[in-house]
Amino acid sequence: MVGNSPRYMTTVTVDDRKRVRIPDAKPRQVFAYENHGDGTITLTEVKAQAKERFPRGSLKKYITPESNREMLELLKGCVQSPPEAE
Repeated sequence: MVGNSPRYMTTVTVDDRKRVRIPDAKPRQVFAYENHGDGTITLTEVKAQAKERFPRGSLKKYITPESNREMLELLKGCVQSPPEAE
């Protein structure tokens, strides 16, 4: 009946740890699992949306001498250093 079916099916076997090897899957590929309840399941590939990275050097505008002074003032009470000799 393979000639009449719209898709060629491959059988896979679940191991003792409930793992299945999908022949065409690539490493780190993610699938959504859907159980239809009638003995059939569907695996649908989930493609992660790529997050846009900050362009190189774009965050430099947030690092200024004024912000550095403010941060040092805030950290004076937080940073522990050896006691100063009197």
